[in-house]
Amino acid sequence: MIELADSLDQDLADMRQMIAAYDDAVTMPGRVPDVDADGTGRQATHGPSRPTERIALDDRRLALLEEVHRGAAALPYAVATVRGIVASMDRALARWEGEEPVHDTGE
Repeated sequence: MIELADSLDQDLADMRQMIAAYDDAVTMPGRVPDVDADGTGRQATHGPSRPTERIALDDRRLALLEEVHRGAAALPYAVATVRGIVASMDRALARWEGEEPVHDTGE
């Protein structure tokens, strides 16, 4: 079980790095190559520049946001699961140490 906990620690560190990268990335448009479709080495120009609109509607940035929302929805369940495991292990250890089980009625 220690190996799994160590793996979880590493995965959480990786997730923290991703969250830090996402914090910056979700406020900017996705990166695009400097070469336009015709291969001239110039970016194509299409009317007036609208940077705010370009950022807000960028589908790559929206995909990042979708993953952030998906992760934010799943993490409370992961936290609850880990806390439940710790509480169950603590109760079993307390019982093994001779303590009487506590029957909490929630009042």
